[in-house]
Amino acid sequence: MKDQLVHLWNRLCSIDTRSALTAVALYGLITAVLFYPIPLQLNSVLTGFDGRDGWEHAWWLWFAKHLLLEGRGLNDLYLLNHPVGLQHPYQWSLAAFSLLAGLVGVILPPAATFNVMALGSFVLCGLAAYHLCRHVTGSHLAAIIGGTVFAFCPNRMGHALGGYLPQLTAFLYPWYGLLLIRALEQPSLRRGIGLGLLAAVAALIWPMHIAYFMLPLTLVIAGAELLRLRGGLFSEQRLMTLGVGLAVSLAIALPFFAPLVVGRFRDNLSYLSTHGIVQHSTELLAFFTPSPYHPVLAPLGLVPAFAKRVIDEIQTLRWDSAYVGVVPVLLGLWGLLRSKPRPWRWFTLALGAAVLSLGPVLILAGEPLTYITDGYESRVLLPYAIVRQIPLLDLGRTPGRLNTTSMLGLGVLAAFGASRVLSKLENKRWKAQLAVSLIVAMIAFEYVAIWPFPAGKATIPPVIQQVAEHSDGGAILHVPMDRRAVNNRALFFQTATQEPVVGGVVLRTLPTVPPWQETIEGLVIDDGDHDVVPRPTEAQRRAWLRHLEIEWVILDRFFPEDEARYQPGIETVLGPAVLEDDILTAFSVPSGGPSLEAQHLYTIADLGWHAAEEDGGIWRRWMYADGTLYIYSVREDTGALRFNVDSHLDFPLLELYHDEQLVDAFVVGDRTTYESRSITLNQGMNVFRFHAPHGCPQVLDDPSCWSDALLTIPADTHPPCDAQTTCRTFVFDSVSFVPENDLARGETTEVNFGDTLRLRSWAVEASSAQPGQTLAVTMTWEAMAEPTTRHVVFAHLVSPEGKLVAQHDDAPVGSVAPRSAWPVGAILTYPIELQVPADASPGEYDLLAGVYVWPSLERLPVVAGASPVENSAIELTKVQVTP
Repeated sequence: MKDQLVHLWNRLCSIDTRSALTAVALYGLITAVLFYPIPLQLNSVLTGFDGRDGWEHAWWLWFAKHLLLEGRGLNDLYLLNHPVGLQHPYQWSLAAFSLLAGLVGVILPPAATFNVMALGSFVLCGLAAYHLCRHVTGSHLAAIIGGTVFAFCPNRMGHALGGYLPQLTAFLYPWYGLLLIRALEQPSLRRGIGLGLLAAVAALIWPMHIAYFMLPLTLVIAGAELLRLRGGLFSEQRLMTLGVGLAVSLAIALPFFAPLVVGRFRDNLSYLSTHGIVQHSTELLAFFTPSPYHPVLAPLGLVPAFAKRVIDEIQTLRWDSAYVGVVPVLLGLWGLLRSKPRPWRWFTLALGAAVLSLGPVLILAGEPLTYITDGYESRVLLPYAIVRQIPLLDLGRTPGRLNTTSMLGLGVLAAFGASRVLSKLENKRWKAQLAVSLIVAMIAFEYVAIWPFPAGKATIPPVIQQVAEHSDGGAILHVPMDRRAVNNRALFFQTATQEPVVGGVVLRTLPTVPPWQETIEGLVIDDGDHDVVPRPTEAQRRAWLRHLEIEWVILDRFFPEDEARYQPGIETVLGPAVLEDDILTAFSVPSGGPSLEAQHLYTIADLGWHAAEEDGGIWRRWMYADGTLYIYSVREDTGALRFNVDSHLDFPLLELYHDEQLVDAFVVGDRTTYESRSITLNQGMNVFRFHAPHGCPQVLDDPSCWSDALLTIPADTHPPCDAQTTCRTFVFDSVSFVPENDLARGETTEVNFGDTLRLRSWAVEASSAQPGQTLAVTMTWEAMAEPTTRHVVFAHLVSPEGKLVAQHDDAPVGSVAPRSAWPVGAILTYPIELQVPADASPGEYDLLAGVYVWPSLERLPVVAGASPVENSAIELTKVQVTP
């Protein structure tokens, strides 16, 4: 035991350990200076811009600790998306990051945990790059310079401004590269196991690090060894080492990635694929400009004039920072030219990752660079456009983060250059140390993004403290949760209340979040009392809030304009605020009041619809290509969705989905009332989606400017008809779910005519009529086969004596409808009118319907669904003609 302690002490006192501790102390000092004043306020602020992702990640550090202590899965975000919770498969891939957070979080509160991990990542990244640089250059002092370049590069400083903690946690990757080099240089079973363990842990920090960091680093190192060793790379010992490393890493990491991999190939992860790849690519000129907000260079006019075109506002420092620095580039070029052998692999890593960070198209001065050839305008495509086709890479939208990988390569090159420069001072140690100190200071100075470093106030507001003290276990609705800053702050405030919240976006918006968030939020947001769906009264809104176990509504005034936008509506429903501080206003949901009067709560989704507008006393909404409707049902219920719909298009197809399962397809003619097939509403949330499969054409934004306007033009107004266009497909009104018991009789006939047309439903406005009156009949037909001939649908009114007294014979929705407008499975609903003769005698008349082929007049036989009464016609109902 004594010998072991002596051995450990000797290792701690070794030159290598003392050198590493010197590097750690230096990187700690640089971190303290660059991030001033955050090190002095670890528990009261969050590193980075206020309300950004740092608040979300600080919440996750706290919540991951609780999940681990409670024995729950990392995907079980049960305190979000009240009342059903949230299952987030992506969180499994953060297992190592979450475990690290849990270990730190046991000691520190959430804000301090975040800041320690964020600032500590700079020190550890410097140390990891230091070890890598020292191994490849053999120089302690040169390695310090290489570590500085990587740890404090502007791209990483930008990540800190955005609070992107998982992206900052990149210190394992230089160590992974170092272990890979050692495993290839001196292969062994032990090194294979160590490589596999480190690779698995590194992969479980943040999935995109695999593609943006580990893969390029592996390819460059392995490729360089292949060129150096040629066939020797495939020696039995090296293959065994690499095979063991791969097996160990897959055995550990793959189970955590399984939900993502399975979901990706089942196409269940579309919510992770987001737009903005070009926006989050590196601008070419960004490599050549320091921050336009540099505290010294900017006032002195030493920042290039084009800097503000590259980084047009302070917030874009988060992803637009990519400055490489004059000193690191000069040292890197010197190292490439003067080192023997030449460090080509690190040049390849630096250049290759830099090119990939430019994204799929070349961006110059804020715009994609284009060229014209033979009259065709094209963009300059870059290699990332091809690389992005690799499976799972399409889930990432930030190629600019490859700049961090590039800076590791540049850091190693700079270490090579520094080692050549310092070799001239081999016998003058104090001069070498002074030179390194000056070089490190110049690099850190160049890389300053903004100073003092921004931070958001992370103390728990008084309102949240009082809500936490007086909460009875009910949920909290933060308004407006669709603002990401409010969402992030709501997550962080949950670390104090520990109560469920409505909604909650982590990384991306999962499909299960908007239905609940928009439905519950819609109960307190004043969007008017009228819409195309039934809206509850103020008293019923309070009843719904109680039913959904909402205890508090908190208005976040992070954006000043939100107070005027939301507070009047909340006060109308809940009365005056009960708690208020300088940033939050809290409203309590009263515990008493009337009970629910309705079984269904309707909400029009935020996206997919134009605003509701009144037309002749009817409230209508235009739809874009997709319009979503949420219906919360207190219990399971069976019935049909009924709605009126019209369109300016010629017989467009409208599809209806329930929880992404196709229910019906309708061919829309004139304004008509449609009813869907029988639908069973689930107890809880039901999502209906109207879809225009043929797209959404651009039209003038104001329908009253159209030559054949569908909306009534007010007589006393003349709106200007400018060139502004928008997308419109269908206009809806009177949308509701009709329980089965309330459906009109005859709705479920399902009569099959010749395996060609099916009569789905019918309705008669009245069961009796007087002579001379009009009898209104609505029939719904479904195409069972592709129409090859013209079919005529008829409705006949037959007297008690068997005489035809009134009839309507025409093609469905009129003779102008093309056959191609009626695909198989699509539904046509249209009204017809039968004129009862003025001399009709009183009695019970038969209303018959059928189909025949034109011009042969051959009737289609009734195959199923009803018994024909005569010549392939069916009886719809009896009509009483009264005096």
